Amino acid sequence: MENNIQESKKVAKPIIWTISLLIATLLVFVTTKLYPNTDLRISIILLTIIDIGFIVAFVLGIKTKNASIMIFSIISNGIFFILLSIIIFLLLLANGISEP
Repeated sequence: MENNIQESKKVAKPIIWTISLLIATLLVFVTTKLYPNTDLRISIILLTIIDIGFIVAFVLGIKTKNASIMIFSIISNGIFFILLSIIIFLLLLANGISEP
């Protein structure tokens, strides 16, 4: 019984990571929209940390034995990682252009 609970927690961990990182990304975007005077570097640093979290969730998803969780993790975390990396690159570009 206890072994089944531990196994289900291990299977659900990549999905929970992906959903929580997606919510954290949306919170960063909403926070910077609500407080427009915040420095752009703060958003860049927070989004970079979240991007590293998507890599961790990707690795956790690959380590699971459940095929459907593995496929979901590879596709979703891969897409979110690429999109967030593009957004970070554009923010870095905007930060470089706006700096004196």
